[in-house]
Amino acid sequence: MMKKILLLFSFMFLVTIVFADDEEIISNARKLVKDGDYYKAVIEYTKVLKTDKDPVLFLERGDAKYLLDNYGGAIGDYSSALEIEVSSRAYVSRGKAELLHEQYDDAIRDFNAALTIENSALTHALLACANFKKGNYREAIMNSTNAIKVLPNALFYSRRGIAYQSVKQNYNALNDFTTAINMEDDNLEYYTFRYELYKVMQKFDLVDEDSAAIDAINGDYDSAIKKLTEVLKKKQNYEIYYKLGLLKSKAGDNLGAINDFTSSIELKKTPEAFFERGKVKAKTNKYNGAVEDFNTSLKMKKTASAYFEIAGIYFLSKKYEQAIEFYNKGLKMEQNLEATINRWNCLYELKNYKEIILEKISVISQFNDSRLWDLAAKAEYQIGMYKEALRDTERSLKIDPKMETYVLIAEIYEKTKEYRKAILNYTIAIDMEKENVGFIAKQNLKNFYSKRSALYMLINRKDLAQADKGYFSAIVGSYQNNVAIAELTKSLEMKQNAEVYIARGELKLKNQDYREALDDFNRALKIKPSSLAYMYIGKTQMEMDKDDEALASLNKSLAIDANNEDTYHVLAKLMEKKGEYDEAIAYCTKALSIREKRIYYILRASLYERILKNDLAMADKGNIKVMFGNYKEAIKDYDKSLEIYENAFVYAKRGMLEEKLGMYEKALTDYIKAIELDKTGKYAQLKENLLSKMSEAQKIVFELKELENILFIE
Repeated sequence: MMKKILLLFSFMFLVTIVFADDEEIISNARKLVKDGDYYKAVIEYTKVLKTDKDPVLFLERGDAKYLLDNYGGAIGDYSSALEIEVSSRAYVSRGKAELLHEQYDDAIRDFNAALTIENSALTHALLACANFKKGNYREAIMNSTNAIKVLPNALFYSRRGIAYQSVKQNYNALNDFTTAINMEDDNLEYYTFRYELYKVMQKFDLVDEDSAAIDAINGDYDSAIKKLTEVLKKKQNYEIYYKLGLLKSKAGDNLGAINDFTSSIELKKTPEAFFERGKVKAKTNKYNGAVEDFNTSLKMKKTASAYFEIAGIYFLSKKYEQAIEFYNKGLKMEQNLEATINRWNCLYELKNYKEIILEKISVISQFNDSRLWDLAAKAEYQIGMYKEALRDTERSLKIDPKMETYVLIAEIYEKTKEYRKAILNYTIAIDMEKENVGFIAKQNLKNFYSKRSALYMLINRKDLAQADKGYFSAIVGSYQNNVAIAELTKSLEMKQNAEVYIARGELKLKNQDYREALDDFNRALKIKPSSLAYMYIGKTQMEMDKDDEALASLNKSLAIDANNEDTYHVLAKLMEKKGEYDEAIAYCTKALSIREKRIYYILRASLYERILKNDLAMADKGNIKVMFGNYKEAIKDYDKSLEIYENAFVYAKRGMLEEKLGMYEKALTDYIKAIELDKTGKYAQLKENLLSKMSEAQKIVFELKELENILFIE
């Protein structure tokens, strides 16, 4: 699969002039390549090339053949393109195909020809690959050096290090591996190269240090700490104490981390040790000591991160003016979204609303973040700029629809006495917060119900105000003593309301008062037929073991609203009860296609386990972790799922998380794999969007790594 990624970068940007009759065929061919159907793409290109000998079309068909591993055919097409028009692109493409076809001399010739046209870091690096494979290690060193001159890069240094090692220039190799590690200090591969070289050079104390670093990257902090502790017995060194401090901090041993950073400082005062000790002190609420360490670090070396750390402590301590001072110093050195948001929060707390408004355009042009729009809206709201505040909340919602934004809109409408609009937005906020669990969600819901109840009183809807008191009591957890039911009953005595009957029926259902619950749901139906009422009737009937009646009621629910995801969830539970697991899974999947909920994933995962589809069960466990923001743990679950069985959807999901975490290389690999497994074009846009984010340097690194497993590292 890795071989098939390389040419997709350049393919996106090719343009050619064609006859009108051929435009549709070429457009279709390009789409087929993006969708991973390379064989059909070759057929489409061939139709056009019978009459239109355009060099770009030969290049594109060559790319499609290359992606099919048809290197001989690709070389033929690239040669045809070169006969019509000489270009660096054609030489490089043919060189790569020759490289994979083990025609190393031809590849070297083509890469050199490309370099006479364009001095490209990628071409120098590819030439290094070809020379290395040919055994021309000194030439590979020279080629890598030229690549580094054009584009200094950790990958190029590490690959030159391998070439140096091949000619027994171990110290040069060591320098290059160390440079690569300094540029990317979390790269497992570079540490492994240096670790193996240290063993060859019999530098066993350094072997142990790099072995510990490898364990740390793999997340095995206990093993890494043990290894470095053993190294300390042999030699006292400030760097080892510093590394131990970092490891213990990551492992949660804050006291041990502080002690190790202190030992490092006693041997040699470095800004890094003071900074890291300050971070641990701040984490353990030792703010005065933390600020002292950060200031000491700043005296030795000014860094934006130290300024931001001090500012953060002042912010937490509500010393907003001092926080702003340090945020300003840090932001002069480095643009940082979180620091910018916190600085605005400080301005807001100091009631410097006009300053936020004056900065709005310049700041949000750098970071188009929903939280900044919300802060701007809050500032405008405070000084009576209600229309502008509402416009900014709309901008926020377009980026990220959040419960907090709807609450802010409700507060603005409440201020302008547009009570019905305020009620509507509190209702949206309530619906969103119901999806969450935990103490904070409960507190928010109680607050929203209280505010909405007060607004209902203002529009003379005492029945609904009373209903909100019932909802409030339900959140508190008063099911057993029927306080919530009593509150809702008072509301219904004032005015009959279908939604309130459903709410009271739901509470009775939870209390297992099934007949009374059914009575409430049926009363709701008499007032207003609804999908929700039928869903609850079906749910109650299922609890009463009236499964056939439940199924009929649930179907009536879907007849009214085919997108009621809760009904599909109840149907899944009903099918599970009957042992019809495949149907239960289908209903869960339908519910999830409408809205992702944790309970749907939990049920589907258990159903997959029942039918022994453990790969999909593991994927759903990952999906649950995604909903809680545990991306790294979710990726581990997706890894396990893919080890059992390859699935396009799981590759795409893992890729999306890797992209969020900035792991573009891994994400792109996963998107390409998803495209190859599912040739419908469903995942093509994910790849295109990621490519638009990647820098040229990142694309070059990706291309080289795609080849190196076959050609470079042995």
